[in-house]
Amino acid sequence: MKKKQSFILFFLVGIVMVSVSCIKDVDFEQVEDIAITPVFELDFIYSHFDIEDYIDEDLIPDTDFTILPEQLRDTVNYDLVGSDFAIEYIDRVELVFEMRNTIESGFRLQFQFLTDNDEPLGVLYFIEVLPGSGEDSEPVTSFSSPNPIVLDNPTIQQLANAQKIAVELVTPTINSSLRGVLDVRSKAAYYINYSL
Repeated sequence: MKKKQSFILFFLVGIVMVSVSCIKDVDFEQVEDIAITPVFELDFIYSHFDIEDYIDEDLIPDTDFTILPEQLRDTVNYDLVGSDFAIEYIDRVELVFEMRNTIESGFRLQFQFLTDNDEPLGVLYFIEVLPGSGEDSEPVTSFSSPNPIVLDNPTIQQLANAQKIAVELVTPTINSSLRGVLDVRSKAAYYINYSL
């Protein structure tokens, strides 16, 4: 009998506690304030430049020469945004570059977005590459960060028809005695902002 009274008392106390406990009203309209903001990272530009590949065997040692620009130019397919849906929800694209140079000369890497018909879109972007210390030395690294190239949403809309990238390595006059390599690596980080 005592067990039954304890059970009833416990049950009544439980009901009282549930009825007077704090319950916050749930606002189901808050679901409209939810934003999904993933970041996608993709490879962007990769290049390997060995200066020895461009020095003519018949060239006299320690002679200055120029590499023709068309030898250091490449066009690759790269659909920047893919669709109108993507244009609407891409907040920005950050392009980060890392150049590792052992050649005792500075360079400039430049690129521009193109349409499918090779028509230039937007501005010509460029990054200065620091001179290296020689063939068997530790590479001198140049970064575009902490200041990456940022394509904001209005710029992305201008580049909506981009299907290709024209990349060129601009060289000063080169000496035939120089040796070494320049490696260019980069990535594109896509920042998405999609509200439900």
